[in-house]
Amino acid sequence: MILDCALTMNSAQISGLTLLLLLSLFSWAIVVAKATAETFALPAGQTTVRTIDLNVDDEVSGRISVVGSEGSNDINFTVYGPLGSVILPPTTVIASNFNFKVTEAGTYSFVFDNSSSTGDKHVSLNYDVRHYWFGMPQEFVLMLIVVFLGVLGLVIYALASKK
Repeated sequence: MILDCALTMNSAQISGLTLLLLLSLFSWAIVVAKATAETFALPAGQTTVRTIDLNVDDEVSGRISVVGSEGSNDINFTVYGPLGSVILPPTTVIASNFNFKVTEAGTYSFVFDNSSSTGDKHVSLNYDVRHYWFGMPQEFVLMLIVVFLGVLGLVIYALASKK
């Protein structure tokens, strides 16, 4: 049915339809990627939490940097899973990389603890989330879809131009 419809279209219509499909795919792909860079104040004696919604098989990697106003620049950093399980145990950090793979979908909490300090801190948090579909990175799956749509567009164009 799709092929019959495509055979009645002219090449300009086919090109336009292919372009529309590709633009739709790319705009959707932009939405599913997640990267965050943030700097925030962490007052002395306080704890701050940042949350993120993740899916099974996502991979999270990032970096934390801490700058303090008084001699001590460190804070405690912990990551908790959706059910409160400890994903990354409490670690004293000044500048540190972190990464973990998601085993259960839900809301994960990044906990920044400055409760044992008398000085305010500034924390820089940068992280990326890499999504996986069918056991492959989403970028690879999207590339396969784009290639498939491109080949399909060429086949339809070739068949339509034979008429």
